[in-house]
Amino acid sequence: MDIAETLLRLAKSDDYQERARAGTGLSRFAGSEAIDQVLVGLLLDDDDTSPVQETVEALIKRGDSAALRPFAAAWHVAHSAEDNTHLTEIGDYLYSATSYGLWLDSTDPQRTGLQTVLTTLLDDQDQAVRKGADGLLATLPGVSQAVPQRICGTGRRLGGSPCRAVGAEPEVF
Repeated sequence: MDIAETLLRLAKSDDYQERARAGTGLSRFAGSEAIDQVLVGLLLDDDDTSPVQETVEALIKRGDSAALRPFAAAWHVAHSAEDNTHLTEIGDYLYSATSYGLWLDSTDPQRTGLQTVLTTLLDDQDQAVRKGADGLLATLPGVSQAVPQRICGTGRRLGGSPCRAVGAEPEVF
């Protein structure tokens, strides 16, 4: 059994500490659809915040678009849930984790930067990732000046981008 398979098995454990270790380990394999789905599940863990904390910190520390995709998708799920106290609390925790990402950005000039990576996810194929990235960017301090506001339709236009910057010339369809 390889490492990823072992971590996927641990992610289903009843033991929250094993799920937390699985989230940290699986963050190295983010970018695979199957693993990303498990990471989103760990970020929304119903039983304990330890898997949430360990998983989000590992993903933010990695900091690339593959790692931030499941983070953005989980953000969207948590913030679109109505009347679900657990998901509201998870959403609050995910929000606070962005501070960790901003701190890492400020201490390491080699990092691409949380804001830059989230901006690239605005054009992701997965709607939950796009909406999550947009929601996360809206919470970052000073982003309104750095990231153009976007006007988004309900889906991709044939041969075009799903969004355009505010103030851009209107496109003719």
